[in-house]
Amino acid sequence: MSSPHGLQGRRATRLTTTASQFECNIQLSSNDCTADAKNMSEVMRLSARAGLRLRIQASGADESVALRVICALLTD
Repeated sequence: MSSPHGLQGRRATRLTTTASQFECNIQLSSNDCTADAKNMSEVMRLSARAGLRLRIQASGADESVALRVICALLTD
């Protein structure tokens, strides 16, 4: 997580909106918590802050494109 504000507010909204455009399932994991990247309440529950390592997994037809786009969004 490179944003100084972590994954909150606008960045979380942008993430869930972007993730929802893909057919594949996209999961974010941090420590022992996993969230569906298309679900805002689950993403907010991660409480991802700056410097936290997130694991991103995607499975489905467009997984490679989804991973590339989501990774770029989170490191921007």
